[in-house]
Amino acid sequence: MRRTAVIGAGAAGMMAAIAASEDSRVTLFDKNEIMGRKLLQTGNGKCNFLNVSLSEDNYRGSLISEGIFKAVREKYPEDFILDLFSSFGLLYHIKNKGYYPRSDTSASVNDILINELRQRKVDFHPSTLVKNIEREGDHFILTLMHLKSNKKGRDEEKYDAVVIATGGMAAPKTGSTGDAYYFAKSFGLKVEEALPGLTRLLSPDIFFNETCVRSEVSLKLLIDNEYAGSSEGEMQVTDSGPSGICVFDLSGRAAKALRSGKKCVLSVDLLPEYSEEQVFKLLGRHSGPDNEKTLDIFTGIFSERLSLCIDNKMRKELFPDREHPLIPEIRDLRQIASFIKDLRFEIEGTGDFNSAQVTVGGILGESLTTDLSARDVPGLYFAGECLDIDGDCGGYNLYWAFSSGYAAGKAASQTDAEGSAFYDQDK
Repeated sequence: MRRTAVIGAGAAGMMAAIAASEDSRVTLFDKNEIMGRKLLQTGNGKCNFLNVSLSEDNYRGSLISEGIFKAVREKYPEDFILDLFSSFGLLYHIKNKGYYPRSDTSASVNDILINELRQRKVDFHPSTLVKNIEREGDHFILTLMHLKSNKKGRDEEKYDAVVIATGGMAAPKTGSTGDAYYFAKSFGLKVEEALPGLTRLLSPDIFFNETCVRSEVSLKLLIDNEYAGSSEGEMQVTDSGPSGICVFDLSGRAAKALRSGKKCVLSVDLLPEYSEEQVFKLLGRHSGPDNEKTLDIFTGIFSERLSLCIDNKMRKELFPDREHPLIPEIRDLRQIASFIKDLRFEIEGTGDFNSAQVTVGGILGESLTTDLSARDVPGLYFAGECLDIDGDCGGYNLYWAFSSGYAAGKAASQTDAEGSAFYDQDK
């Protein structure tokens, strides 16, 4: 019977092993003691594993432009993943446009995958680091390091195919340390530099001198003064810059731009549900000779702490020559209304990999076929976060992990020395 090795027991790796087990004997390797270590942390431990309104617009990277995401999704769409989990016995429900396990715990998703692997007799090797992969004739040979004993040696098995699903660089404490990039480069594949994604942005602006301040906003990212994306939701004000899911969704694009030396500015609309004229009228309700300070015009509109943040920035940028406390006049209110609708913050960096949820960059689509195999290495497959594709917050990245894992595992179990019989490799 055919033999398939799957390296990495995260979301993509477990799904790859399940798919491959239908047509081959599977050995699953992971340097962690347990499977799904990162999966257990997703969605604050609740595991939003899919979104009700998924589209290509929710993703970025070369796997989009190369048509690989489209090919995988056409073969394994959202309904396929939902039916698959149902067949495993998982109950789920929809909350805030996301699919969650009915238990609202990520452990339910992880446990159902582990249970399926056991039923399919997948051979799991925990605490085992794959140090090297060699191609010998029509087979692959692995060099292993057993982390508990520090013993290193070549695996006695010869594998017809290998699926690499070791993740990217985000959350390195869970074992995501870029192993897939090392293997990809060793076989001649092209790799885009990995950057943190779905993380906070860093700004030196005076506005960010408070913590635990939250506000519903609309955001626009400007790169070298050109529009580069938008999002909306709850922004968190921290002492180092903006955070929150709406900020996370723009962080990958900011990281790429900053790496290229481009200027990044975040435009924040603090009252997106109101027009500028409406904001002017709202401010006017509290404007008058009885005002004792600037903050009076924000009464009932913003919290006191957010009002302080706005006041600091406003005094520095709008009225730098006026005495403090500033007493706004009617003629000032239009400026202030415009200011509130378009606060601009220079972005100088992002959170690091320790705070990132996903990786931006990775193995480029031009090095892969639409079945996620290496173009010039028959039998070698990649899946999940190690590839150059990243999605928004809200189940998009887990959908990719599960669908790409299944696609790679299924193709790997049916490939031969001449290439894959699963997809047309010329696509």
